[in-house]
Amino acid sequence: MDTIDPSVKPLACEACWAGIFSVEGWQTVLAAKKVPGHIGYSNGYGYETTWTALCAASSHCNWCRFLAKKRKRREGGLQVWVACDQDSDCTPAGEKKLTITIHGNDGSLIQSGYYMYTNSEDKAARDIKARDRITDVSTPHSYELALECLQNCLHTHSKCPPANPAATLLPDRVIDCSHPQKPKLVLTGGNQHGAYVALSYVWGGPQPMTTTENVDEFVNEGLDMSQFPQTIRDAVTVTHNLGQRYLWIDALCILQDSREDKAVQLGSMCRIYRDAYLTLNAACASSTREGFLHRRRPKKIPDARIPYRCRDGAVGSVYIARQMDTDSGDASRSYWDELEPVSWRAWCLQERLLPPRMLIYASDTLKFACQTETVNIGGALCEPSTGLRLPNSLYRHRGSLRDTHMTTSTSTSTSTSTSTSMSESAKEEEREEEADRVANRQAWLATIFMYTIRDLSVASDKLPALGGVAEQFHVATGDQYLAGLWRRTLLLDLLWQRGGTLHPRPQTYRAPSWSWASTDGMVSAPYYEREVASAGAFLRKVEVLDCAVELASPRAPFGEVTGGVLRIRGGMRRVVVEESRSDSKNVTLKNPDGNVAKIGVLSFDAVEQRPEEMYVIPLVWDARGPFVRGIVVVRAGTDQYKRVAGFSGGSSPSNVSWLDSLETQEITII
Repeated sequence: MDTIDPSVKPLACEACWAGIFSVEGWQTVLAAKKVPGHIGYSNGYGYETTWTALCAASSHCNWCRFLAKKRKRREGGLQVWVACDQDSDCTPAGEKKLTITIHGNDGSLIQSGYYMYTNSEDKAARDIKARDRITDVSTPHSYELALECLQNCLHTHSKCPPANPAATLLPDRVIDCSHPQKPKLVLTGGNQHGAYVALSYVWGGPQPMTTTENVDEFVNEGLDMSQFPQTIRDAVTVTHNLGQRYLWIDALCILQDSREDKAVQLGSMCRIYRDAYLTLNAACASSTREGFLHRRRPKKIPDARIPYRCRDGAVGSVYIARQMDTDSGDASRSYWDELEPVSWRAWCLQERLLPPRMLIYASDTLKFACQTETVNIGGALCEPSTGLRLPNSLYRHRGSLRDTHMTTSTSTSTSTSTSTSMSESAKEEEREEEADRVANRQAWLATIFMYTIRDLSVASDKLPALGGVAEQFHVATGDQYLAGLWRRTLLLDLLWQRGGTLHPRPQTYRAPSWSWASTDGMVSAPYYEREVASAGAFLRKVEVLDCAVELASPRAPFGEVTGGVLRIRGGMRRVVVEESRSDSKNVTLKNPDGNVAKIGVLSFDAVEQRPEEMYVIPLVWDARGPFVRGIVVVRAGTDQYKRVAGFSGGSSPSNVSWLDSLETQEITII
């Protein structure tokens, strides 16, 4: 037998060293590939044993002890199959995942996946790149590792936007962190260039802020850090230790008692976060008082330490662990982005989506995220990010992407007639642009969902808190933003529906009724483009005559609105809504013969008083009957209506026959 390190030898019994951990045995594990159509197994190394034998060896063999814990009832024989899946959804690149299958003679089947990681000084480190996570993120070494991730992105990631501090305008106010115990507020005048760091965090209550009364003091005398909450102090410390001078924090770089300055700065959110050299994301802190540097972060809990034979013949050891340390909702052990406090604050969504590069101070370790990847510092095993990421095309294009109108037979025939004269490169470019359009569209619809499940402390922030993301989409597509909707896809954008628990309609106006921003709670904005395209020449739709919104401030074109009007030319029909406990209510109408017919279902937008007179306005439909999509409105004054629900109908020609009797008219919705 090969010479094995004395510290590794006791990890397995003689039977396992002669079997799965032999040279031939482990090579078979590493060479494994999935067997197509074979449920429950990967080919790899397989052997037979008994539960009694596993239990007997558990006292002196980590591998047998690990297998024995897989089942409470330990009787009879079993087959064990072990395969190495080189491709997995975790980082770093090159880490490997073991798939372990136990097939009992009684017909039982247990299959689980385990990730492998090891220490940098272990011999297995030459093959296994993943390490244990770093739990103290405030050490000089952790800063070095964070900077390594940053520099790797700047120099090797072609998909990530480049950083160009010399051409980057500093925000109007930044904090000079050269002296971290007494940093100063700097007024840049909006014409100074350089690199700066931005902070994304949860306020979680009152905190010291910059106002028109203390701004001169903060500029001339500086900020006494002992008077500021821990998250602010941590951000200043990190900025300084990373070798950066300037830091942007909303509470201190916006005059919080000036409506005019807030309008200007909130209108600059897109640029501030998009152009930041680096953004610090205090994901783990639920308030500014908690801080994010000096938190207890537990080590990952391995299921076992087992031998590992490298391809060059060296024998080391690896830890194997489930992706989740526990099934409980604890982000320090079982990491999901959505478990972090920052994931439930509406303002923090755009602060997560816009920055090209971030250091995420998570509950388990420190992560670096960019447009290319999300990794744990130090090469630690990192679960795949479950958070939304904007398409790369939104950073690559500047007004060159143009979202097309809904597909019709005319546009299809035009495309067909011109395709024969296009070169292969031109056709490929067209395919890429179409893929970008689809990706951008789906990303926006996903953004609406992810945004509307989050909490807002101030109701009037509904549109401003997403304004930066909206501006980035506008920059890439050139489309016009209309209080949460887009002009080129307006008809489909109007088909949003509320989901989950209904909330009362906000008492203070913040958006027209046809905008999802006029409601509270989760909003579903389905991708209807494929359904619409399937209608082809049978697609019918209303005509949009005009749509306009009144901005609260011309300096914030993607922010708060004070009014909005939608004018369409189409048909409408008074309907009866059946009462039920279900969220979806049946919509019926009376036929000329007096019979009542169901034409579809609706989902109300909010809990509110509704008059008996309600009208369905079909917006898009297939004349053959598969679908009808529209809205339900009530009167809101003379010749005006407001939306109260979303409507869906259709399934057969008989279900859309009522549309033939609709009289076309001009309809105004506010």
